[in-house]
Amino acid sequence: MLPIYQPYLPKESLKYAHDALDSTWISSQGVYIDKAKELLKESIGCKYLIMVNNGTCATHMLALGMQYKYPTVKKIIVPNNVYVAAWNSFLFSGSFELKPVDANPDTWNMDASKIGQIGDDTAILVVHNLGNIQNVPALSRQYRGAHILEDNCEGLFGKYENKFSGTASLMSSVSFFGNKTITSGEGGAVFTNDEELFEYLNSVRGQGQSSVRYIHDKLGYNYRMTNIQAAILYGQLLIQSEIRERKAEVFNLYMNELKDVEGISFQLSEPETVHAQWMFAVRFINFDLQKKRMLELFLFENNIETRPMFYSINQHAHLKDIKSENRVADMLNAQCLILPSFPELTRSQILTVCRKIKEFVLKNKH
Repeated sequence: MLPIYQPYLPKESLKYAHDALDSTWISSQGVYIDKAKELLKESIGCKYLIMVNNGTCATHMLALGMQYKYPTVKKIIVPNNVYVAAWNSFLFSGSFELKPVDANPDTWNMDASKIGQIGDDTAILVVHNLGNIQNVPALSRQYRGAHILEDNCEGLFGKYENKFSGTASLMSSVSFFGNKTITSGEGGAVFTNDEELFEYLNSVRGQGQSSVRYIHDKLGYNYRMTNIQAAILYGQLLIQSEIRERKAEVFNLYMNELKDVEGISFQLSEPETVHAQWMFAVRFINFDLQKKRMLELFLFENNIETRPMFYSINQHAHLKDIKSENRVADMLNAQCLILPSFPELTRSQILTVCRKIKEFVLKNKH
């Protein structure tokens, strides 16, 4: 079976993990936590960075930071077609009301034109679906004074207006899960340029400990990254250019092979943005949900693993009562399919996937 994703872990990049094990510093202290942090800061260009144990915890820390810095904010504008962790992270405390906004049919991200007026009690959470970057600086100009957060878990190394995604908002989260471009197995980070937020969240991540050991001055969490995770991440960051080049080759070959197929379209990027090229997906504009599922089954029977586009918010049992207009999100879920997108995908494998898609489309034109 051709998997949807597998991490790129050349042997040379894993020597740091072995070194971390040999050092016996295997928990939340060790040299690789600082090494990975500094290299990531240098790569992205943010002022402050907090390493955590996974992307969901990183996104939860965005919610905690909002509660601390802007306690009057009670509503969070969110896209209505994202991975569920983005929504859940703002529901853990029970302090926020989610205000979903339908998707843009071209970018598959939140349709900024549908946000409407924003009060002082409202913030915006941007999510870069599949690595397609929403232009946060442009959104900031459109909604001046609005507090903007980024779930950048799928968008690491994307760009808007010549800045890396995650650096132009109040805070942003990233994920280093096993299927992400850069991985530590599990892991995540919070970016911010706000020193006060950095100091607060850095304490919250470590059980709320004060400057005096075993004196805790706030409710905290154990969200710390381990030295082993950081060592894997450090090895990945050292070869990030190679990984990103391989991903670009995968995306370019898919697009060249499928661009002329009748009824197929791709995610479009906003002006002055660069796609992070995390996952490659195709929209079959003449398909309904039944036909898309037939294609999924056909590819599975041909040993090709795929994923659907994310479901709209009301498809989840615990979120079904949230008021949301889902017309575009449901259409995208019915018509879009995510294809294998890992760095070591070979030309032959990509051509096989494309050949099978063309075969199915040709047989199901009417």
